[in-house]
Amino acid sequence: MARAPPRRLPQDRALPLGQAEELRQLERVLLLCGRYEGFDSRLLAQFGFEELSVGDFVLAGGELPALCVVESVARLLPGVLNDERSALEESFGASGVLDHPHYTRPRVFRGAEVPEVLLSGDHARIQRWREARARERTAERRPDLLERDRTGEPDT
Repeated sequence: MARAPPRRLPQDRALPLGQAEELRQLERVLLLCGRYEGFDSRLLAQFGFEELSVGDFVLAGGELPALCVVESVARLLPGVLNDERSALEESFGASGVLDHPHYTRPRVFRGAEVPEVLLSGDHARIQRWREARARERTAERRPDLLERDRTGEPDT
């Protein structure tokens, strides 16, 4: 019998990327989608189902959260993303911080320019800039992520 993933209650913090990685490694995952009040607690206790949370909000049904779980797990499977490094370099990836800002064409949009460092061609300098902006963005928007180790647990 496959080991069940750790229990996640709706009142717990949202599904961390580390748990998506755990689910990815399981041979099979069954997602049951409750409606309104969820499932009878006896069902959960007797069959050992694990509850997952995708955030601090309430929906009428579990179908959309299940889709979020499927998406977060599937993109970790080999061959799903065009470049497997993408899963490591984005928000909540290997660094554990939010992603850096992204820029596309045109070079100037409504008076806002692409940062010059990104146009420099100096890959090491661009990487340092991206890492610094990612940490700044994380400190500003999700400082809790900087207080966590890579397992998703708060530092003690």
